[in-house]
This record gives sequence, structure tokens and C-alpha cells, in this order.
Amino acid sequence: MSYEYNGSVIQVAQPVLSISVNKSNVIFADKMGMRNTRFASPSDARSFIKWLTNTSA
Repeated sequence: MSYEYNGSVIQVAQPVLSISVNKSNVIFADKMGMRNTRFASPSDARSFIKWLTNTSA
């Protein structure tokens, strides 16, 4: 699955094993390993987390 943000694509390989959030940084672990993604604002990070948790269910 992929998430497009500001013209770049964030690839996510299911299943998502863990998610950690600190303001505009989102670190998640999927079946391909740990990834750190920085967003321009906390609201952008929240949108990504919402997408990530909805697609993981």
C-alpha cells in the first residue's frame, strides 16, 4: 500500500506492527522494518496515522 504526501510516496507493507508519534514525526514498523517519516505539521502526521490505522484493520 502507498500513501502520497507532498509529491512523494510512503510505502507500507502490511502488517503494521507498531506506531510511535512525536509531534510531526511518525515511526512505524511494518513487515519490511522500521521507518521514520517526518511531516510538515502535526495535523499532517495525524492524517497519516488515521490512514495507517484504518488500512491496518
